[in-house]
Amino acid sequence: MGAWVELTWPEPTEVDHVDVRAADTTPITAARLVLDAGDPVDLAPGPDGVVELAFSPRTVRTARFVVTGAPTGTTSVALTRFIVDRTGTPASGDVQASTAGGDPTSSWRSVVKTSSAASAAGALLDGDVAGGRAGAEWSATSTDAAPWVQLSWQKPRRLASIQVLGPTALATDPAAPWNAPLHGLLRFSDGSTVVVSGIAGGGGPPTTIAFAPHTASWVRLELARTVATASVSLREFTAYDVGTTPPRWPRTAQGYSPTGYSTTSTPAAPCSAASDPVGSSTDDQLALVCPAPGSAVSGTTTVVVAGPVGTPVTVTAWIDPVGTTPGAEQELTSGTIDASGRAVLRVDLAALATGPTALRVDRSGSDGGTPLYVQLVNRSGVAVDTGGHAPAGMTLQYAEEFTDPLSISRRGTGAEYAATKPSHVGGGSFGDAWFADPAEGHGNITTLDSQYLRLRVQPSDPAATPWNLEHEGGILSSVRVGGSGFAAQYGYFEARMLGAPGVGSWPAFWMLDTENTTPRGTTASEVDAVELYGHNTAGSCHTTHNWGYGDGDGGVAKCLEDNGVADWALAWHTYGVRFVPGGADFYIDGIQVATYQGLRQAADPHYFLMDLALGGGWPVDLAPTGEITDLYVDWIRTYT
Repeated sequence: MGAWVELTWPEPTEVDHVDVRAADTTPITAARLVLDAGDPVDLAPGPDGVVELAFSPRTVRTARFVVTGAPTGTTSVALTRFIVDRTGTPASGDVQASTAGGDPTSSWRSVVKTSSAASAAGALLDGDVAGGRAGAEWSATSTDAAPWVQLSWQKPRRLASIQVLGPTALATDPAAPWNAPLHGLLRFSDGSTVVVSGIAGGGGPPTTIAFAPHTASWVRLELARTVATASVSLREFTAYDVGTTPPRWPRTAQGYSPTGYSTTSTPAAPCSAASDPVGSSTDDQLALVCPAPGSAVSGTTTVVVAGPVGTPVTVTAWIDPVGTTPGAEQELTSGTIDASGRAVLRVDLAALATGPTALRVDRSGSDGGTPLYVQLVNRSGVAVDTGGHAPAGMTLQYAEEFTDPLSISRRGTGAEYAATKPSHVGGGSFGDAWFADPAEGHGNITTLDSQYLRLRVQPSDPAATPWNLEHEGGILSSVRVGGSGFAAQYGYFEARMLGAPGVGSWPAFWMLDTENTTPRGTTASEVDAVELYGHNTAGSCHTTHNWGYGDGDGGVAKCLEDNGVADWALAWHTYGVRFVPGGADFYIDGIQVATYQGLRQAADPHYFLMDLALGGGWPVDLAPTGEITDLYVDWIRTYT
């Protein structure tokens, strides 16, 4: 890769079209056109090595074709044609561009049509989302009362998602400054529609809507203003086929704040019977002395717990052997609370999974009481299977692996995620812990060790916390306040999670429909892939709600006292939900555990939320671990 060929002109020359044909023996998979060393244009050759693209006219002296992708083992490439000229924009004003997957001279060429300002329609296809370049901008004329943009093809395509980049100009409604300036409706040639609830302005990142596959010869985005003064403008409009994952807007690109949130697990402080205690307890329960929750440990480590003198205790962990042998709980060590009220326990972590893990300390005997969970980050241990359970044949539309600093802000402004439950009134909180703004620097939501998301509940100052709450927690939403961001229609949403233990903890992975984030959303669809309650780490709830219909929310809570899988505070699990017509199916570790029919807005795009709250109708007692508990998330993925 890196081979190139260049055309030069003796005088500045206006061009708007490139046509490249690779030799039959040359499998070029990706390429780039560089005009006068300016911003490059990424090219996607079809399987026959053909790529043709029309773009906004530019005046140049040089044009370089650079090979950026080829199959492993390729030693040379060859071209039979490389033309850059001024023949790209058809006289009708429609703009044509090749799309990977076929011959751009016939059935697979994208034709861009617009309701007005047709001469600028090429701006909708001249960008590079993966590279963070939007290119030029199309704007509807001031007299265009029903603006739209459309992509069409001579031969139907199997479409699975679209991306749209909104206007550069930032328009705000003083009464609701968080609203996205535009929204719209996708209309397909088969007559079906999908709502697009928000399109961000101010040069921000794209809105990505994935959907059940549509076989269509065209897709139209009908546009409308949410903010009356907004410019009806778009920088890009792209459709993706089944089997293609839409690219992510780079976090270093325009529209994102450079601020990200990340942390490294802190090595455990020296731990002994003389250490100051982390937690406290009442009655005869156990409490953690050391190490602190989330401490990084390795090999054989010391854990000290406090409790009633003479109480025998055992330490249990989840052991997941390499290979096909099923994992199981295993007792690692035991001890007795001594005359000082403490037990010093030496625990070998070699057989535990590497990364975030937990130990359960139980009182031995017929009435063990409430167990104590010690959350740690194991820097030794074994690597285990971290794969998911997506249904066969679905397209991966979104994958968050939490390897980069977390791009998040209170309402999602200048960020990929919002740290609130989005709503048309600016966002909201719930439960007995306030969802703190990450910008306040409390570390309540962050990526950890460039591999995990950590949401933490921790003490807060009631005098400085809304409603005088005594704890703060964290939440992450894939849609920003105002409706822009990522959502999927009839998607399968899945996350790999561990924790968070403690009486009153309330972690959840759930979905809401996108219209609920806007002033138009008078009703709402909620699907809880999983809700976990810390008083019972063997159970789980899987719930749906139809909010705002006036005849009860229609919610059905499928709460399993024992869901048949390992203690969710000890063992990692994947939790998934698949939207189906009229309802949803729920999964743990790929096994269906619940189903529901009667979801009124099942056909709407839904976005995901991950949160760590408290309460949910249950009492809260996190004193044994110093009022701290952590939820760890390995990844979140969405398929259609």
